[in-house]
Amino acid sequence: MVGRDLKQFYPKVCRTGVGGAAVLALDGVRFRGGPDSPVSLEVRSGEILGMAGLVGAGRTELSEAAFGIRPLTAGELRLDGKTRAIARPADAIAAGIVLVPEDRRLHGLVVPEGVGFNLSLPNLDRLGSRLGVRRKLERALHGAWIDRLRVKTPSAAQPVGLLSGGNQQKVVYGKWLAREPRVLILDEPTRGVDVGAKAEIYALIDELAGRGVAVWMITSDMEELLGMSDRVVVMHEGSLAGELTRDRLTEEAVMQLATGGNLK
Repeated sequence: MVGRDLKQFYPKVCRTGVGGAAVLALDGVRFRGGPDSPVSLEVRSGEILGMAGLVGAGRTELSEAAFGIRPLTAGELRLDGKTRAIARPADAIAAGIVLVPEDRRLHGLVVPEGVGFNLSLPNLDRLGSRLGVRRKLERALHGAWIDRLRVKTPSAAQPVGLLSGGNQQKVVYGKWLAREPRVLILDEPTRGVDVGAKAEIYALIDELAGRGVAVWMITSDMEELLGMSDRVVVMHEGSLAGELTRDRLTEEAVMQLATGGNLK
C-alpha cells in the first residue's frame, strides 16, 4: 500500500446541483470559547464544502458550535432558510445535522461496546417502542450498515475497539447515516485510515453529496482537500480568510489564505 498515488481514489465528480440552495447557513455567529469576530458561511445542497486552516485556526470549534457542543452567543443558524435554535447536540441531530468528529475513539464511539451497540445508540428513537428496543428492527439496521459500508467484523457484537481504524471510522459514519441527515459535518474524515478504507470513504462522501446531502468537510490533508472539494473556505485565527471556487483551488492559494495573506 505504501507509495500508491491517492489521486486515483478521488471520485470523478459529475454531480449536478452543486451550488444549489443553502441547507445550512451560519450568519454572524460567535460561540462560547471562540473568537470575538463573527463567522458566516453556507453549506449548499449537493456540494462538498472543504474547510482548510492551520492548527488552531478554529475549524473544529466552529463545527462544534454548529452541532450544539459550543453554545452560540451571537448570530443565528439557519436550516433550509429557517432559523433553528441549536443549544445541544440533540437539537442538531433532530434537525438533521450530524458530526463525524476528529477523534473517533474519544468522541465518536463507545470503544468497549460492540459494533451493533454503537450503530444503535443515536438511533434508539427509531428503534424503540413502549416495550423497549425492537430487536428485529435493530438487527436489520446492524446488518444493513455493516453490509453497506463493508465493515470487516466477525459479528455486530464485536467490540468496536478491536476493529481497524478504517472499520471504526465506517461505524461512526454508519451510525449517523442511518438517520438520513441533511447536513454531514466531517472533521478529518479519513485520519488514521488505511488507503483502501480511504477510497471507500471518498466514494461514500461523493455518493452522499450526489444525493443532495450538504457535506462540510474539515481536513488538514491537502490532497484530500483538493481532490474532494467543490468549494473551499479557509480559516485564519478564528476568522474566514477567504473562499476558493473549484477553478481557483490550488495548494498555493489555500496556504496563502491560511497564513493570513491576500490572494493576488
